[in-house]
Amino acid sequence: MTISVTDYFETRKADRKKETRYLAVINKDSCTSCNSCATQCPVDCIYEVVSNIPSESYHQIDTSRCIGCQMCYRIPAESNDHYNLEICPWNAIDMLHNPNVKPDEVSALEPYYRGTESDLPWPKLEEYAYQFFLDGEVFLPVGEEDLIAFMQPLAAEVWFLTPDENAPLIVEVPGGNDFVRYRATEEGRAILDAMFEDYDRIFLD
Repeated sequence: MTISVTDYFETRKADRKKETRYLAVINKDSCTSCNSCATQCPVDCIYEVVSNIPSESYHQIDTSRCIGCQMCYRIPAESNDHYNLEICPWNAIDMLHNPNVKPDEVSALEPYYRGTESDLPWPKLEEYAYQFFLDGEVFLPVGEEDLIAFMQPLAAEVWFLTPDENAPLIVEVPGGNDFVRYRATEEGRAILDAMFEDYDRIFLD
């Protein structure tokens, strides 16, 4: 069943208790809001970002609640090395090796960081930065201060744009009563494109 972003965050349940091996992320440019993925999700963590123009509506996954079961992408029991019984008819979903589980020695983001903070939560920043790379925006629940805190480094003007210029990756834009909405800046999209050009954590795409 499709649920709108507003209704989803009004009734959103708590995050999962531990990190999962995989994460699913939907590419809004390929998504048609057909609802195939949402009907399969066992934890109801997929919602629709509704547009006044129906063809511009798309689905997004709340990765903090995604359990990596792959059911929105394919049916694992009916797939093998040579064939996938896919759920999404538009191939709009990427399954990622969760960067929070066995993170790379150097995150895809680190070479572009020019800030002074040390010991940033690179895997979690990478998780959300990939969503901004694909969709250009992310929605977070108002009450989850820990999740919102992860956005602060991404919103700081500390990311390499040119040898002489830094830029923020994202900016907060008007959201709703129950969710905060962040959108990638124009400069941020260019930086994200460079960050994820050769991204090697995609398990299924």
